[in-house]
Amino acid sequence: MTIKVYSAKYRHLKQIYQREMGKEISDITWYRVVAFLKQRFSLDVESANAQKIVETFAGIRRRYGALTPASKGFNERWQVFKHFYELDASYNGKSFLVALADYLKINLDDVPRSTRYYWFEKAGLSFSAENTYHSKDLALVAFVAAKWAINRRSAVGGSASLSQPMKSATIEVLTLAL
Repeated sequence: MTIKVYSAKYRHLKQIYQREMGKEISDITWYRVVAFLKQRFSLDVESANAQKIVETFAGIRRRYGALTPASKGFNERWQVFKHFYELDASYNGKSFLVALADYLKINLDDVPRSTRYYWFEKAGLSFSAENTYHSKDLALVAFVAAKWAINRRSAVGGSASLSQPMKSATIEVLTLAL
């Protein structure tokens, strides 16, 4: 009987994910999503919070399409997100960019001005050097910026890794990212 309950819940979660994403996905894609959620977010298909995890993850994926576990550099990008998310600090736009450049080991002068605005825009924020932002809000900016840094390192032949230990997220982190 447990297999039937698990299978029903598994299919129900897939339907929720598809509804949130606004499109149907294949069974193999769903299998990969579940495997990722189990690995990073401790998803238990039969748990009470499984639906919330799936809804939240799908919402983030829909809003920030770059949140794809199979995408290049995802683990490193997730590290950067977690680093800034776990800080309990406020930054003005300029000091955040300096801290971000330091963490990503990039030269801020190499980043075009339009790219900086793009990072904030993709995270749903408007950039201003004087505005004050909380680090939890800036975590998504860091996630987007990390992709640029990884691509930049790869393009110039350097190591694409940011070489920090990877951490997992909780449902609270996912929920607040929305």
